[in-house]
Amino acid sequence: MSFLQIASWNIEHLSGQPRAEKKQSAYALADHIEMAGIDLIALQEVYVTDTNEEVRLFENQPIIESRAETERRNSDLDIVCYLLEEHLDTKWRYIILPNRQAGDRSQLCAVLWNTQRLTLSNVRPLDVSHNEDGLGLWDRKPHLLSFTSSIKVWRRSEAGEWSEQPENRTISIVPLHMKSNYGGVTKNRQVRALEANTLCDALTNISGTYDPSLVMLGDTNILRNDEPAIETFINRGFIDLNNNDAATYWSKDFNEAPFDRIFIAQGRPEFKYSRQYVLRSSDLILHDRFLSDHYMIKMSVKDYIDDADPR
Repeated sequence: MSFLQIASWNIEHLSGQPRAEKKQSAYALADHIEMAGIDLIALQEVYVTDTNEEVRLFENQPIIESRAETERRNSDLDIVCYLLEEHLDTKWRYIILPNRQAGDRSQLCAVLWNTQRLTLSNVRPLDVSHNEDGLGLWDRKPHLLSFTSSIKVWRRSEAGEWSEQPENRTISIVPLHMKSNYGGVTKNRQVRALEANTLCDALTNISGTYDPSLVMLGDTNILRNDEPAIETFINRGFIDLNNNDAATYWSKDFNEAPFDRIFIAQGRPEFKYSRQYVLRSSDLILHDRFLSDHYMIKMSVKDYIDDADPR
């Protein structure tokens, strides 16, 4: 039995500044992802960069080709994938998901994965409401992504002979980037409550068409576990793995906050050992300088033999 390592990270305006002015280092990002030992990561605040940009590690070095699944690319993610491939000897890919406004090039959600462990099988935009009670919802339109993993299992034939055979497992994820607190905490708490309602409705409407091993994860901007959005997710069959409000964000101006959360479907045996972990540096100033003002969050999922496996 093995485990899939799944993470989320608000990567703070990745490529949102001219290359000469940016503070983040693609080397530091790749190092952090490699150190975390993850197989799949949902990212927030990714910017689209020029499709025709020639990306290189250094001048006169070979051109680094895009690792994006679509035309939307991010040059820093291309470098991160290149470095991960060089260090881990396995191919990495990513997909940048469109916002509510298809032409948006900033603050997009993305998903990055190790192709040796996982294969992207489907990407499905969710039919959420974008306006309720005069309030705008889901600028970062949620999508449901389906991945398959292949594992080797031993099976015994009718003749009593044992053989090792490949079997596929599937998992569904919904990357989240909910309404921020800018413009008023009380108002945006209400917006997030409406976002949670319409997301759960959209998932209910397509129930049975995706694998129920469902993980929703990302930057929720939720300030405390008593928000109505949390209550909605719990009442609709999800477990908040950050129910103790562990800090996942830090800045010199706003201190710490428990914005980043993982929600898992209730009653699924593959989540038996799943907990949310927060990967933070002991030096928060350098973490913010080279990486992000958010900490990566992580969980594990049993990549198990079958649903009846008691382990």
